[in-house]
Order: sequence, then structure tokens, then C-alpha cells
Amino acid sequence: MPDAWRICTTRGCPASIPASSRYCTKHAREQGKQRGTKRERGYGKEFQAERRVWVRMVAEGVVSCWRCLKPIPPGGDFHLGHDDNDRSIIRGPECPHCNLSAAGKASHR
Repeated sequence: MPDAWRICTTRGCPASIPASSRYCTKHAREQGKQRGTKRERGYGKEFQAERRVWVRMVAEGVVSCWRCLKPIPPGGDFHLGHDDNDRSIIRGPECPHCNLSAAGKASHR
């Protein structure tokens, strides 16, 4: 089955892109520059070191999501979550669903 196509979401851009994308190549590059580097977004050396610690603990299966308190399966996928009000505070591992839900809710405040 062929992929569906749609128009780039940048206002006035007529480029056709696969439905799985949001922006055309040109605007995706611009959007990436606006977001900033990983370090500028709060994912620098300190965050990476903290994540490595949690990866080992999740692999052992001894960690629960700090939002929903459900256990994260050994070696399971997880996001390392920040505090909702202060991104310099790392709360711990989260289920991807919990992390993305919190981000979505925060964007509508």
C-alpha cells in the first residue's frame, strides 16, 4: 500500500510530503535550528550521565515510573523525566506515555 501524502505544515509552503512527516526538508531543517541543540534544551553531559545510571537500573527491572508508579519492564523503553516546573531537576524514569502526555498537557496551559 503506498504512503499517503500531505502538504508541509509551514504556512504558505506547497511542498508535498509523506503523511508521517510534519515538515518538508527545508522547513524541517529550519525547525531543528529553532529548537536548539540537545544541550540548549537541557540534555547535556550531566543529563546523559544520569541517564546511563538509570539505564542500568531499568535493565535490572527495579524501577517504576515516577508519574504512574507502574513498574518499567526490565530493559523496557523509558524516558528520563524532568520536573514539570523546573527542567534542571530530573525526577527519574517515566513510561513514554506518561512523559509525552505531560508534555502535551503542558503545551495547552
